[in-house]
Amino acid sequence: MNDGLLGTLRLTFVALQNLAFAVAVGTLLSDRWLARKTSPWQASVSRRLVSALRIASIGALLCSTFAFWIHCALMSESTLLEAGSAVRSMLVETGFGHAWLVAAGLMLCVVVLSFIQAGKSIRFSMAIWLGLAGVALARSNGGHPVDAGWFSLPVWADWVHLLAISAWVGLVLVTTYVVAPRFFNVPGSERVNSAAYIQSLSDAATLALVILFATGAYNGWHGVRSPGGLLESGYGQILLLKLALVFVAAALGGHNRFFEMPKLLASLKNASSTPPVKPLKRFAAVLHIESAVLAGVLVAAAVLVSSPLPGTS
Repeated sequence: MNDGLLGTLRLTFVALQNLAFAVAVGTLLSDRWLARKTSPWQASVSRRLVSALRIASIGALLCSTFAFWIHCALMSESTLLEAGSAVRSMLVETGFGHAWLVAAGLMLCVVVLSFIQAGKSIRFSMAIWLGLAGVALARSNGGHPVDAGWFSLPVWADWVHLLAISAWVGLVLVTTYVVAPRFFNVPGSERVNSAAYIQSLSDAATLALVILFATGAYNGWHGVRSPGGLLESGYGQILLLKLALVFVAAALGGHNRFFEMPKLLASLKNASSTPPVKPLKRFAAVLHIESAVLAGVLVAAAVLVSSPLPGTS
């Protein structure tokens, strides 16, 4: 393999890691909201969320490991089979290696906790939350923000940014592919719970978006510093692409919130009415488009992590 292919593989695994991490966050939030009222239908959806959490946490750990191994091979200019010594050196001698090892260890704890399961919803959710928050903090301490120092303000801003975008993307993905399809056969007695879930989804996505723009503005200023660096550097151009995708996703979310949700919530809250198939289909269709755009946001984020800041290349 040549460096170009290895670099592409590394970016692919980083993007998949971002995706899996976001899904893990989304499953925790979704399960918490649905568990506000227990029922056979809720238990069925929660079991699917447990499975999604397990797959996502394992996927995040494996993708992180592959990306790290490839990174070490690229840094040592060796093949993947010969990169073992470079991996050991990276883990022992570098701050990046230390941060990755902490993140990997915490994600392994999340994997183990996801399989210690008994009941109808995710157990040890607080411990899993702490593990995921620790993973995000370790990743922030292994990226560009750490140039300002361990646990510096840029690191904390990046940590909040990572959690906010993971919550938004994860909720959209989990709702689109796990929860929303179950709404088509929700019993009348469970429609109020479904309506509360959708309202919580919208509120959480809105809050995440506000935090995302605030921390993103700070991170962009800290990384680029000038309009010239934003427009003329590869890092700045990718940042603009990411911002454009975020705006498109936000517009789609706004359409659902202000045009599709009112009719859908009204139908769900009326337990005596027929199942709200048409409003659900329209709501789900927008979610599908939004999820595809947000996947592009995660790819752009993966490229940004691997791109040199303006003036440093």
